[in-house]
Amino acid sequence: MEMSRDIVHAIEIHAEPKTVYDTIATRSGLAAFWTPDVQGDENLGGELSFGFAGAPMRMPMHVARLDPPNEVAWDCPGGYPYWEGTKVSWSARPSEHGTKVVFRHTGFPDDEPDDEFGSVSLTWALIVSRLKEVVESGGVPNPALA
Repeated sequence: MEMSRDIVHAIEIHAEPKTVYDTIATRSGLAAFWTPDVQGDENLGGELSFGFAGAPMRMPMHVARLDPPNEVAWDCPGGYPYWEGTKVSWSARPSEHGTKVVFRHTGFPDDEPDDEFGSVSLTWALIVSRLKEVVESGGVPNPALA
């Protein structure tokens, strides 16, 4: 039986959930903390496309759910190896010090090599950390993180 593997990261961000949501749910916000090359339609049902320096292809994401100010979810139709059929979600909930964000990238196949899966997990951890940095600094990315 084929199983799947999931990535989960959680972080506390000292900002309101709406501020966090607006950063994750918009092309300009995504460009501030993930990659500056964000194209496409950020609305529900839209297709976003992410470009990365040195990457042979763009990463497509279908906007599957928008539930302001708490949830953003994307479906990955393919593009990168092992990503086809995976799902990405961001959950933002009020917490004592602002917002608790839980990031999930689910549905990786069991046969994805551990080094590849581990590398993707680490990259997402760095991106989630950069989200915190960008939101808490008022939306200005730290050039040291670029």
